[in-house]
Amino acid sequence: MPRYHPHRPPTRVDLSDNTSLWGPPPSVRATLAALSDAQLSRYPTPYADALTAALASHHGVAAERVVTGCGSDDVLDSAIRACCDAGSSIGIAVPTFSVIPSFAAVNDVEVRGVELRRDGTIRAVDLLASGADIYYVCSPNNPTGTCVELDELRGLLSGTAATVLLDEAYADFADHDATALLDEFDNLVVVRTLSKAYGLAGLRVGYGIGHRDVIAAIAISRGPYKVSGIAEAVAIGVLECDSDWVRDRVGEMRALRDDFTSRLVAHGLEALRSEANFVAVLVDDATKVRDQLLAAGVLARAYTSLPVFGDLVRVTIGPRAQLDEAFELLISAVR
Repeated sequence: MPRYHPHRPPTRVDLSDNTSLWGPPPSVRATLAALSDAQLSRYPTPYADALTAALASHHGVAAERVVTGCGSDDVLDSAIRACCDAGSSIGIAVPTFSVIPSFAAVNDVEVRGVELRRDGTIRAVDLLASGADIYYVCSPNNPTGTCVELDELRGLLSGTAATVLLDEAYADFADHDATALLDEFDNLVVVRTLSKAYGLAGLRVGYGIGHRDVIAAIAISRGPYKVSGIAEAVAIGVLECDSDWVRDRVGEMRALRDDFTSRLVAHGLEALRSEANFVAVLVDDATKVRDQLLAAGVLARAYTSLPVFGDLVRVTIGPRAQLDEAFELLISAVR
């Protein structure tokens, strides 16, 4: 199986990986400066107990319902191992987060793909028809930016006893999330990250929330020492001190995203309505468009021959000056 290797050459403006282009929150530098020698030279707690408690408080749930990991990818990989035996199947909407089939393959889990509709939505009845042993849903979805409606999620969760892994890496940028469904459905695991809205992608902090029994199984599968002491300290500081900063940055990104999308559509491009911190632009030849942007020093992510959508270019939302440049280059590239 090929290694995951995104096309990310060094460039002047990188709008390819959906991380925060506003840098880390204000508390981070102070936390790093205050780290003790022991936090650097000794192992952290095996399961990031202090961070787990902070995240549980943040979401208003018991700590035993939260599991952390080295990014949300780690939580998803551990959850697939915990919830599936070799030969099991996972139902996913396609196209979606490209690492999921790799996680399934290394765990000997069959992928049963169900195509999104042209507007980027998925119906619960279509996913349930796959008859899978576990389900993965990304909402907002990567790479389309589109959301699954809460009524469809309810339909999926009530229509199966199987675990539903709901990847909400981009939920901070959306109009709704599914954490309100956690008390309603024991088979729901919501997976989040501090890599996007919280600006901590370099520290790799992810977590899952669900029923205590499922979370306990994921924690065993995940193993100890997956979150470093440095990452734990910084993440706790951000959760405790930087909520206003995160809220303001999210508001700014949402406004820039909607404006960017409107301008693209006004100039005749087809851009999907995104609720994430990126915009997917449908094009005839994504590789050509990406290469033209890259020649001008701007990197976006190209997807080719996707189910339903064909080729698209995914553009991370950054500060206005960067988006303005990307906009002009995109218009020029597709003419």
